[in-house]
Amino acid sequence: MNVLNGAYVVLTIASCAAGCATPAPASDSVRATTTLADVDGCNLLGKVIVADGPNAEKEARAETARLGGNVLLRKAELVWNGNAYQCPAAAH
Repeated sequence: MNVLNGAYVVLTIASCAAGCATPAPASDSVRATTTLADVDGCNLLGKVIVADGPNAEKEARAETARLGGNVLLRKAELVWNGNAYQCPAAAH
């Protein structure tokens, strides 16, 4: 068992040395919209409620991603609260 653990560590280090990259946060792929038609045919996942402030956009996108969504339907242009949706990638 010790040999397997050692081999795993060596393999992990070698893989990272060959090109480890930190994946982009899931929130980077969240699209925000205020148009209801943009989420037609999508699955509603839940509400996204964040505090107003300089990080509202980042927090809203992160919360949408945490819920498993890829689209945030915002209540208004100046408001980052809304609903998280999972939409087919080909549709949007």
